[in-house]
Amino acid sequence: MNIDIRNRNGQLLIAGAGAGILAAGLFGLRWKRHSKPRSGPFTSETLPKDAYDAVIVGAGPSGSVCAYYMAKGGARVALLDKATFPREKVCGDAVCTPALEILEDMGVMKELVADNQANYADSGGLISPSGLSYIGNSVHQIGKAAACAVKRIHLDEKVAHAARRAGADLKENFEVDSDSVTFNKETQLWTVKSTSGGKVVTGRVLVCADGSTSHLATKLGYCTQAPLGVSSRAYIKNHNLEADGLCFYPKWSLPGYAAIFKHTNGDLGYCYYLIPSGPNASQGQMGNCTAGDLKKLHEDGIKKDPFISRAMGTNPICERMKAASLRVGGQGVAKTYGDNLVIIGDAAGHIDPLTGEGIHTAMIDGKASAKALLQARVAGDFSAVNMKEYEKAWKERYGKDFYWSTAFASAIYRYPILLDAVANEAQRVGDPMMSAWAEVATCMKPKTYFFRPDVGVPLLMALAREIWAQKVVGRPDAYVMPNEEASAGKKGGAAATTTTTTTNGYALHANASSPVNGKH
Repeated sequence: MNIDIRNRNGQLLIAGAGAGILAAGLFGLRWKRHSKPRSGPFTSETLPKDAYDAVIVGAGPSGSVCAYYMAKGGARVALLDKATFPREKVCGDAVCTPALEILEDMGVMKELVADNQANYADSGGLISPSGLSYIGNSVHQIGKAAACAVKRIHLDEKVAHAARRAGADLKENFEVDSDSVTFNKETQLWTVKSTSGGKVVTGRVLVCADGSTSHLATKLGYCTQAPLGVSSRAYIKNHNLEADGLCFYPKWSLPGYAAIFKHTNGDLGYCYYLIPSGPNASQGQMGNCTAGDLKKLHEDGIKKDPFISRAMGTNPICERMKAASLRVGGQGVAKTYGDNLVIIGDAAGHIDPLTGEGIHTAMIDGKASAKALLQARVAGDFSAVNMKEYEKAWKERYGKDFYWSTAFASAIYRYPILLDAVANEAQRVGDPMMSAWAEVATCMKPKTYFFRPDVGVPLLMALAREIWAQKVVGRPDAYVMPNEEASAGKKGGAAATTTTTTTNGYALHANASSPVNGKH
């Protein structure tokens, strides 16, 4: 009996020791996460009078938000932009909830509403690959609009001016190229010259916020690949849309999609997104398309797409299409920090790989980088050890969500019926499902929200209904473009594929693991 007791006591001691080690490890991790930045000699007192704590190249959403919060924190900031505000920017103009919260904190949202430049999306919906549609009102479910349409010509100007009011030195017409930037290790100062050669600024840290092509991040060796995604935009007048926004998912461009958002002046912002996906995504494959297909997809959407053309009406007045590159999911940028340097927003590839949206992540980056830089400023050390805090922050905020966005994009490219299931469930239960979709699409909730039993199980049942309707009953496909004669030998882009064929005039990439034209 005594032996049994001793054995039991020994087991309890071992278990207790194990629990203690585990607790100590967890405490150590927590302590490390919240430990103070490493100290150094380059405090704000050592900064030359004509120098800045930070030189931010690019006064878009990420750069201007960073400048605002740094200036509010007492730092001297130079905010550079090659243009003069107001200036145009090709974008989908959809501002999601996380960005709206930052804009409200900055006082910018109040200005946009007062100037009638922000249209909250109260009603919206989607059209699935087989033509199932649902338009509803999610505000009464969520309690607020999940997104807002703001033209970038208004948004960027107001955010940049907010940064200037906070104390940032906004320098317009200050163009910077990859040969205009040098770093002195001894003084720990960056020198940034304008391309004209007439303007020079120096600063302790360089913030690369110069957009998806980011010549700075490329020149400095942090970006190793040109952006692969593309998007279009055109403003439309004299349209037929009553809802505030719609997303269209034609099977031939998945995981890309088209979207229209209504602005306060009645214009429609019409966009087409092509998102890298498929086994050859690193070579330019975007599902069944490549970048070369963008113009045709955009124009055919207006003229021939059975759903987009209906929203446009019989006589829409369309401006000329403009295009922009998309660096999604951190593509080509393995690390977003270095000694005396951070890379934020589109320059870092922080565009959602499922939705193509990047304004909210850009603003999250701006605020997170400002916090890390202000801490480093107090500590007097801008080395990579302290700059890494910025990368930790964005990864914790949405890094995992990017992983699931990439996985979902791949899934809907291969199995468009998954989106049909979402529309099916929305038709069955109404706004609750549409609201869940809106919350996930606008980053109010993570992509893993779809794995919750109360959301995932009904979607699985909807998927079963769609499989029955499409594969067994043979329900006709309602999302069909007018047939076009395939042009022989058409080359859609640089993506390497096993076989290349065409349908509806677009290049399709056939391979062992992906469907052609959405058929399985």
